[in-house]
Amino acid sequence: MDSLLKLGLLTGLLAVDAVRAEQPSSVEQVRAELDRQLQEMVKSPPAEVRLLFAGLDPSGFRLVEVHFTLDGKPLEVPSVEKLGAPGPHVLTTLQVEDGPHTLVSNVVYMDASWNLFSPTSGLLWNMTSTLNFQTQRGLRVDVKATSVLVPEAKDPRQKVKLSHDVTAEMIAKLEDSMPPEPLPERAPVPDAGVAIAPVPTAPEPTKTPSTPEPPPATTAQPQKAKLLVRATVLRKPVAATLSVRGATSQKVALKRGAKTPTPVEVTPGEYTVDVIAPGFLAQTRRVVLSGGNAQPLEFTLVRAPKKKLVKEKNDRLELLKPLRFPQGKEAPLPGGNVLLEQLVDTLVRSPIQRIRIEGHTDNQEGDESARKQLSEARAKTVAELLVQAGVDPARIETTGLADSRPKAPNITPRGRELNRRVELVILER
Repeated sequence: MDSLLKLGLLTGLLAVDAVRAEQPSSVEQVRAELDRQLQEMVKSPPAEVRLLFAGLDPSGFRLVEVHFTLDGKPLEVPSVEKLGAPGPHVLTTLQVEDGPHTLVSNVVYMDASWNLFSPTSGLLWNMTSTLNFQTQRGLRVDVKATSVLVPEAKDPRQKVKLSHDVTAEMIAKLEDSMPPEPLPERAPVPDAGVAIAPVPTAPEPTKTPSTPEPPPATTAQPQKAKLLVRATVLRKPVAATLSVRGATSQKVALKRGAKTPTPVEVTPGEYTVDVIAPGFLAQTRRVVLSGGNAQPLEFTLVRAPKKKLVKEKNDRLELLKPLRFPQGKEAPLPGGNVLLEQLVDTLVRSPIQRIRIEGHTDNQEGDESARKQLSEARAKTVAELLVQAGVDPARIETTGLADSRPKAPNITPRGRELNRRVELVILER
């Protein structure tokens, strides 16, 4: 009961201070104190993350490398020999802070059959996948990285795929962590054969009709999050269609010439927001919204060019004006913004779910190891540019192929320039 009285007192203090709009800092202090007191009363354990891995049949595929990074920090996992054995494996379990986290998984497989007549003989599958997820105190999040075969894939390079599966369970139930209520005292049990006379009970007082019963207490509804959205061209609002996807999904029409931003109410969480307007390139953003806050979000639209630089062809996104890379450098030459804007437009408008960015080098950019690292760095640099433009990192994988697949002969400077490139493969629609 003391805990309930304490909780009621703290809630009352928070309600009183919330009325004083001119003192926001005091409200934040009371809310922080309330959170601290609640954590003392409810002994929920810290948030946990358990990472699991399920690989391919070792008789056909040999695991070469595994790397896992959580929030930019490499994780220590069992050896490749152990993880290459059949069955799921628990890599690690660790306590983390509440809130958003990012897991980057990198798995490399090789065809173990070494059949000279197989199109995948000696082929390496270097797969990288990024996952964003949330943790909360009292919950354990299980993240399972799974390597699966895609038998229907026509391209041998797409025969193996890396995916993530996320589940959560409570570590300790809330009621188990609250102090137990005292039990009422019970009368002693009499010895056998002793009769106990019934104790007369007083009649219950009759209720007068003039005294109505109080209404049942209502459960407080969670506060909504709000987006204040505007799409402009030369600072003038234009008509557009807004698509909000996340914990809840909805489409909103933005009006031309609107004097104020368009409000969009959603439940708190992580969202992808796409905007599409006729005659302009589509754009996308990733936002995390908390309850009770109004977050402004403005899109400055760019007119769509007459000539498209990105074209879907079979299972690839063909870049009609490819990015150019200086020799030995991982970043592309300036002037590729137009291509990247059109690439984002394609990813927003099309049903493409996931792509792989393949990096390439010429045959004179260092030794074999250096060319491999440089090609991977080029793919990751382009992926980061797309993420900065708002594309969800979970939709992008990267790999480096060095100079193993030249597009032109390496005997001329022009041929080597054409070979320093990235290519985009459609993995999932």
